[in-house]
Parts: sequence; structure tokens; C-alpha cells
Amino acid sequence: MAETIASMRRPKRGRPPRPRESDFVTGEEFEDEEEGEDHAEAADGLAPPRSKRKREASAAAAAALEDLTLIDIVKHNGRLISHAVKRLVEDYESNPKSVLFQILTMLFEVCGARHDIYASDLHEAAVDDIVFKLAELARKGLVDDNYSSKRKDLKNFKENLVTFWDSLVLECQNGPLFDDNLFTTIKDYVVAISCTPPRVYRQVASLVGLQLVTSFISVAKTLSGQRETTQRQLNAEKKKHSDGPAVESLNKRLSITHENITYLEESMRKIFSGLFMHRYRDVDPEIRMLCIKSLGIWVVSYPSLFLQDIYLKYLGWTLNDKNAGVRRTSILALQSLYDVDDNIPSLGLFTERFYSRMIQLADDIDISVAVPAIGLIKQLLRHQLLSDDDLGPLYDLLIDEPPMIRRAIGELVYDHLIAQNCKTPSVARDGNNESSEIHISRMLHILREFSDDPVLSSYVIDDIWDDMKAMKDWKCIISMLLDETLIAELTDMDGTNLVRMLRASAKKAVGERIVPATDNRKMYYNKSQKVSVSSVVSYSIGAKSH
Repeated sequence: MAETIASMRRPKRGRPPRPRESDFVTGEEFEDEEEGEDHAEAADGLAPPRSKRKREASAAAAAALEDLTLIDIVKHNGRLISHAVKRLVEDYESNPKSVLFQILTMLFEVCGARHDIYASDLHEAAVDDIVFKLAELARKGLVDDNYSSKRKDLKNFKENLVTFWDSLVLECQNGPLFDDNLFTTIKDYVVAISCTPPRVYRQVASLVGLQLVTSFISVAKTLSGQRETTQRQLNAEKKKHSDGPAVESLNKRLSITHENITYLEESMRKIFSGLFMHRYRDVDPEIRMLCIKSLGIWVVSYPSLFLQDIYLKYLGWTLNDKNAGVRRTSILALQSLYDVDDNIPSLGLFTERFYSRMIQLADDIDISVAVPAIGLIKQLLRHQLLSDDDLGPLYDLLIDEPPMIRRAIGELVYDHLIAQNCKTPSVARDGNNESSEIHISRMLHILREFSDDPVLSSYVIDDIWDDMKAMKDWKCIISMLLDETLIAELTDMDGTNLVRMLRASAKKAVGERIVPATDNRKMYYNKSQKVSVSSVVSYSIGAKSH
């Protein structure tokens, strides 16, 4: 697949100057130290207690944290992120301004800004003034692009950055997350930086802001579970006693939990309106892809807020994006959405508005878009969100497109036209034979439209062969050729197609090809052939009554 799908390479960027780095302990060195200890103890035949190893690792991490800044940890020491976050949260209660300054400093530095901003600047200046100063640094060229760097020591940079913010949100869920100070300030800076001209600033801020929403959802889901549990306990307690300290305590807990969920949802909306609504149409396709991928995750994981047309419409709009990667990302997000049966009732209006575009994408110029688009159409068919009349243009692709497209259309044809309404075959032998005969009869109905051209028939057989087990049932095919107890009478052309099917199946079984290995030429048809190909759709209606 990797060889056939056209890859989309971003233009190479010049490497930023290598910054001067102080000596620090890497995560690999910690691994080497622990492995060395394990080997030594194994040689003595002793297995150290797990708790001891944990204490030693924690002690080593604590020692390393003393000499490392947050930016060093995010760049090179991903294993220390959880320890660093716990230290920050512990220090926040006694010195919130210092911790906030450390976090924002790290944010500026992961953007690559070589800044000279001090704690007093953050407390005295407005957010816009600080961000303007950062933009000026970029205009002067005082920025290192860590985000797109190909340096080996930064290979885990993005992953570590995401891990840091996710860990920070989860670690703060029992305190600073709801104090209306720490994350309110962080959100303001992230949104402001995401709107600046330097691309690397927008890339980093978009990654951070979108991850914050994802992490907020994780906390909100936990709180929602706690709210349901508390509500059940409250209802049970009220049945016992109409009033009392237990009821009062549960009411208070329920109220606080509800307020926290409301606070998180409002934070999500602010990041959506301040960041997503601008960046989903950013000039950088990577930022657009990141936005749409994140929105797909949000809708599936937190439908109570995001499964609404005011959010879904962005997935529909980006189906028209000029970049193939963005279109593909939108299709994959929709696939995950339609894969959840409970979501279908809420998708009626969205489907009605965008289904025609989804069908068009099956014939997209980029194969990496067309193949998942065909998979999306299969999902719409499974939920009966498309009519048979909508599928006419798709059947042309059985004989018209590259192998990956034909295989995908073949799978759709098998699922929708051949296996449709077919009862699950019983364990009995006769039941299996009857199922094979039904499938082969439906396949013959399709092949009648291509009977004048054995090459086109071979293409159709090849497209469906992998999915249709009945074509490998040679005994059933031979029985049908001998006209033994057939369900329906066969024509002479059906007999010809049965022979073609048997011959093609035999060749496929021994690993031979029945169509050219590569065929990039465009096939042209006369008027009668085009009518034949288009008329395949009529089978979808007639076959159901077969």
C-alpha cells in the first residue's frame, strides 16, 4: 500500500543552529543504569524487591530534576516528565507565581523563542504585550524550530510535549485545574500565540491547545462518572431519610462536581472558539490535519458536548480541503464517528448535508483519500443512510481505477449486493451449499452486464474474489454448471460466466494473476459499455427480490 499511495512530502527545512546544551542525564542513561543493576543482581541470583527499584529510580529522578529545566526535560528526558509535573503541582500551593512562570517559560522555549522575559514581566505586562514581544523575536530570526527539526535528539519532542500537558492536567484535577488562575492564564497565552504570524509558534500552540481540550475531556468523563455515582447514592439516601447530614454532604459533593464539569466544558469552548476555529483553516496543512484529527477524537470521546452540528460541520467542510492529507483525516474522523451506533440518530442532518460529497471522494484524485472514502460509504450503507440510487457512479470504479480502488469497490459490492439479506449459513453442509449458490447467482447477475468483454469480467471477478468465499467453492460452481437442483434457471451467458469464474478462481488459487499487475492506462468505453456499467446499479434493486 505504501508503494501505491502517493506520498506527500513537506519541503525540507534548513536545520536551526544547534543550541548550546548543558550536561544533563538522558532517559537512556537511566535505563542503562537500571539494566546494569538488574544484571549484577541477577548474576548473584538475587531479585531485588520492586519497591526498592522504584525508590532508587525516584531518587535518581529527583536528583536529576535539580539540574534540569522544564525545556530540557521536554526535549530530551521524557521519562522525567511525571516526576517534574508532580514537583510543579507540589510547589504550586506555596509559590503559584513561580510555578506559573516556569510553565510559561517552557511554553515560550518549546516555541523556539530565545526570549529574555522575566517573572516580573509576566505579572506586570498584558498577555498581548508578551506575545507581541515573542513575535518580534521571530521577526528578528531569534527562534529555533524545534517542532520541525530533524535532529535525532529531538525525535521524541512532540510526544514529550503532549505527555507533559496531559500529565499536568491530570495531576491538577484535584486542585489547581479549577482555581481559575493557572490554566486560565495558560489558555490565554496558548490562544494568543496560536494567532501569531510565525508558523512554528502556531504549530506548537495548536498542538498544546488541542491537547488541553483532549485532557480536559478525560477529566470531565471521570467527573461525569463520579456525578452519576453521587446521584445514585443521593437518591438511595433520600429514600431512607428525607434530610440529614449524609444528604447534605452528597448534595454538596454533587454540586461541586457539576460546577467542575461546567467549568471544564466552558474551557473547552473557549479554546475551540479562540484556537480551533482559526487554525482549522490555517495555511499550514499539518495544523489543519491536527485540528480535524483532534475534533474527531473529541466528538467520539465526549459526544454530550461535541456531537452537535455546530461542531460536526467542520468535519464536513474539510472534506473539500485542497490538501489530500486533510481530506483523508476528515474521512477517518467520520469513520470513527459512524462506527458508534449510538451516534447515528444525531447524525441525520449532517449526513443529509454532506453525503453527496462523501460519495464524490470515492473518485478522489488521491488514492489515499479514495480508499477510506469507500470505507466510509460502506458504513453509511450499513446504517441505511444512503439509497441504492446514490451508488450508481461508484460501480464504474470496478473496472476503471487502480487496483486499490477496485479492491475497495469490490468489497463494497460484495457486502451490499452479494451478501445482502443472506442468512448466516448453518453448520449443516446443505446450508453452506445453498449460501454459496445464492452468492454465485448474485455474482452472475452482476457479470451479465460485462458479458460482452471477458477482460472486464476478469476485472470484476478479481475485485470481489478476496471477499467472496463462494467463488472458491468449486464443487458448487461445477454443480451449477451441471444444472443440478438449481434454485433459479441459468442462461447460456450465465454458464459462460460460470466457466470464467471457475477458471479465474483456479488461477487465483495457485497465485496467478487474472488481470495485469500494473495497469495505469485510462480505459475508454463506447456508449453501450457505459450504459452497461451504469446499469449495474439496477441490480441492487432487483437482486433484493431475487
